[in-house]
Amino acid sequence: MAVTSNLDPIRAVIRGVYDGAARRDHERELPEQELRQLISAGAGAVRVPVEHGGRGLSVGALAGLLIDLAAADSNLSQILRGHLGLVEQLRQRPAGAGRDRLLRAAAAGEFFGPAGTERSGSDLRAMSTYLEEEGDSLLLHGEKYYTTGSLFADRLSVLVPYRGGFASAVVARSAPGVEIADDWDGFGQRLTASGTARFKGVPVERDLLFPHENAGLNDYMDAFYQFVHSATQAGIIRRLADDLSALVRGRTRSYPLASVPSPRTDPQVLEVVGQVHSHAFAARAAVLSVAESLGGWADADGRDPAALEEAVVRSASAQVLNTRLAGEASWIFFDAASASAVKSSLNLDRHWRNARTVSSHNPAIYKATLIGEYAVNGTLPGGFLNSRDKGTP
Repeated sequence: MAVTSNLDPIRAVIRGVYDGAARRDHERELPEQELRQLISAGAGAVRVPVEHGGRGLSVGALAGLLIDLAAADSNLSQILRGHLGLVEQLRQRPAGAGRDRLLRAAAAGEFFGPAGTERSGSDLRAMSTYLEEEGDSLLLHGEKYYTTGSLFADRLSVLVPYRGGFASAVVARSAPGVEIADDWDGFGQRLTASGTARFKGVPVERDLLFPHENAGLNDYMDAFYQFVHSATQAGIIRRLADDLSALVRGRTRSYPLASVPSPRTDPQVLEVVGQVHSHAFAARAAVLSVAESLGGWADADGRDPAALEEAVVRSASAQVLNTRLAGEASWIFFDAASASAVKSSLNLDRHWRNARTVSSHNPAIYKATLIGEYAVNGTLPGGFLNSRDKGTP
């Protein structure tokens, strides 16, 4: 794959997937072909460093692409999240044989899927997945859920307990002992293949085992993963605004209480359209602000704890804001779209369903608490970087 910063091929794929999104969601047609087109165009290599064959672009450039992609089909931006996260984690790690090999693989068009969360137990940090030592070999055992996009992956990044903490073990999707089921049954993000992955004695190469030992990097990655969710929310709101404009433009019937006969000139209808577009503007601005802050820490020569704290708080703030904006926009949408917009064939309810599902992965109530704790007490709770307690990353 040629090294280029030209994003036109990726944008061309995004334009191509826009029109078919409602139909694919309605018919539950998994977007594997569309994902392959995105990866072939270089979407998985946007943040891969140039020296490893990637595009080496900023978090801000990635943000713009993610919002546009989510507006076209939010399933696809969600599917990319695990891949982008592993690439970002590798980008921030010291050079090494395994790290460099995976970055080159991403630049060459391989797609990575995540396998982090488990459903059993009340503690999300408690895991039954484990690594077994067998002579000189490491074998992976266990079961994961919410493995978004892993059905389509070339490699899987599996979160495992390791030396009192955690590590990411990267294994081939085609390795013996790997089984993935498309059993995700959520009412939103239906096409993300976010179901179950099982591992039975899967060999793990030692140079593809990456311990999560750097507190600063761990906190950065939490903020980065949330940033991708917020970008997806912003894209959904953008699509709501686009769809609403098109619907009102095509409406010919109005209500008896309307002040004018044409919805296109009805000031109350136009006010709703304006509100939804304003929501889209605010959501995008929030994501771009987060991207600026993330890039200010990740791509800097030095690692300033204060810059990381700012990135964590901005990322949490975008989650709180965009969750509310998406909910409001997807509700008032129908005040201007008329009763005919609720036809199931149009599948416009997918916008609310998708936004609500994305927002449920990391509930905004906890992000708001994090922000409040920082604003009042100057600390970041619950495993996030507190520079006065943990030192600099």
